[in-house]
Amino acid sequence: MIECDNPFWNFSIAIYTDPEVAAECLTLQRRLNIDVNVLLFCAWIGSAKRTKLSDEDLAAVEARGRPWHDAVVRPLRDIRVELKRSPAIEDNAVKELRRDVAQIEIRAEQIEQARLFEMADKLVSSATEITAGDAIRDNVMALLRRNMSPPHADGTEPPKVERIIAQAAAYSLQ
Repeated sequence: MIECDNPFWNFSIAIYTDPEVAAECLTLQRRLNIDVNVLLFCAWIGSAKRTKLSDEDLAAVEARGRPWHDAVVRPLRDIRVELKRSPAIEDNAVKELRRDVAQIEIRAEQIEQARLFEMADKLVSSATEITAGDAIRDNVMALLRRNMSPPHADGTEPPKVERIIAQAAAYSLQ
């Protein structure tokens, strides 16, 4: 039985409520197709466990999240976004349906996060321990590098992650 209410979920809720963190996460999702739950996990394990993930660890985390994310979370997000674009969104019943889908999407993300949380102890034992700030930055940047190939080929600036890193570091001090 997966543990949906866990320290990783609490961390995610706490830092994602910052509008700048949410904006950075959504930009990474749009521009690099990064799974925000995996991104938050990389920040959390650095913050809470002071663990630097290896490339092999990152691959395992992405592989753990991908099936659920692709089969459940992404289709729910697509439905929610499509409802927002629909001319029928002016209808109160459609607005209510969109809110319901958004709540189900959040619940699906919580389940994905619970599945990632199950990996934490194994990853901690196989990884190098460093300061929380360094672990957070290293993990987030390593995930970006895995998802940027070739880096900035489109001539755009690299995505910003400073607020995610700062909020995760602040959370580690609580």
